[in-house]
Amino acid sequence: MAALPYLEVTGSPRERGRAHGEAFRETIRTLLDAHFEDLENGVEPLTKARAIEISGSYLEPAENYAPDLVAEARGIAEGADAPFEEILALNAFLDLYDHLSNAFIKGGCTTLMAPGEIDGTGAVIGQNYDLHTIFAPAAVVIKIVGEACPDALVYTSAGMLGCAGLNSEGIGVVINNLVPADSGPGVPYPFVIRGILASERIGDAIDAVVANPRASGMNYVLCDRNGEIYDLETTAREYEVTCPFEGPMAHTNHYLADRLKPLERRQWNQRGQSILRWGRATRRLLACERADAAAFREILTDKVNYPVGICRSNEVLGEGACGQTICGIVIEPPEGRIWMTRGPTGEYEWAEYRLFESVEAAREAVV
Repeated sequence: MAALPYLEVTGSPRERGRAHGEAFRETIRTLLDAHFEDLENGVEPLTKARAIEISGSYLEPAENYAPDLVAEARGIAEGADAPFEEILALNAFLDLYDHLSNAFIKGGCTTLMAPGEIDGTGAVIGQNYDLHTIFAPAAVVIKIVGEACPDALVYTSAGMLGCAGLNSEGIGVVINNLVPADSGPGVPYPFVIRGILASERIGDAIDAVVANPRASGMNYVLCDRNGEIYDLETTAREYEVTCPFEGPMAHTNHYLADRLKPLERRQWNQRGQSILRWGRATRRLLACERADAAAFREILTDKVNYPVGICRSNEVLGEGACGQTICGIVIEPPEGRIWMTRGPTGEYEWAEYRLFESVEAAREAVV
């Protein structure tokens, strides 16, 4: 199957979640089994009971952050006929991995960002979403039609609230994982993604990331329809902000901010893979005559350092498989457009989705 499965959900949070769970019931149940098995078979095993105990500590922060999203997650559990605590643990998948010393040997997303013109024209963000291959069959696209918040188009794994996306106010987000030393009770990453996509203004989207304790660390790349781009390196309790004021930027799976580097917990023998992808992506971006969406889609196919380059292929490396690029995502917030492809990128066609007419088209209509 080439195209990612697509679903539109409407109604109350509980109703949206129930529709999500029902539509992807078998996929969710299969992924739950694979997720817990993978945790238990790690170099430092994390039992299912322990994973549920850890993710359970995230419930109160999530309720305080966005009770509507907790209701939606409960709806997913009901629709999938799965225990809610297992759905919560699935949504905490990246945060749980940060409890393992061998965190993310098998994955590592690469994000790209280009600011465009001062009016936003040409602004674009993108990423390859790299994970263990168990997540590949569960990759889906969901359009969420909200009652009291902007509509949103999200890439996610079935059973999760959202992993990246764009909303109808022109706010987009992509991410790459970071592994800090201060992980603990806080808001899980998919809840933060949906908090960003519930925002109507870029300042509110930034607050959705930094104003609350997080369960772990992540690099969030935010962009709005005016071309405002903010790269937010976070730990569970700290953050630093950089902006691509001087031109296109890339980010991978290590901290760039000097203040946060002491909190880096990624294994020493895995940091070179992240550094390579960051350097290669930066070099490709700076070599572009025009760092636009088409250029991003091409850069995301890059296989230098195969099989663990910008585009990651599922090959045996050392003692096991190295994971793969599950999905490629390129977002043009000023255009109201998001491109997605099944991974590995370059092997499948890109699908184009729109949430609104471009800012330029709207301006022309007014004139």
